[in-house]
Amino acid sequence: MDIGARAGAAGDPQGRQRGLTILGFLLVAAVVVIFAMVGFRVIPSYIEYYSVRKALDDTMRSGTADPNNPAAFRSELTRRLQTSYVEEVKATDVILQRSGSQVTAELAWERRLHMFGNMYILLEFEATSAR
Repeated sequence: MDIGARAGAAGDPQGRQRGLTILGFLLVAAVVVIFAMVGFRVIPSYIEYYSVRKALDDTMRSGTADPNNPAAFRSELTRRLQTSYVEEVKATDVILQRSGSQVTAELAWERRLHMFGNMYILLEFEATSAR
């Protein structure tokens, strides 16, 4: 058998190796790192959002906090937010509105997440609950 006839010999286009070059690998790694950085910065904010939404819903549906008494409602909401380790949102930011027999509580806030240099991610959240 001739050595030149084997697959992979010089000049044989079907025997060439295929794969990721070092430059391609670096580009793929850079994209993965950027998405990981964004994810690690954003995920805790969304976890906090769901904690705030749950605390607001639980406060509205509980029989202990009367939405018609804003001070008692905010006190109960503060207790629930502290229990959930929420630090960015305060119960004093809640807006209570009455329309007919329905009471609506709204919380809205923004989070600016520093990435690097002068680059930030701006997240806007709004939680609403009605009873």
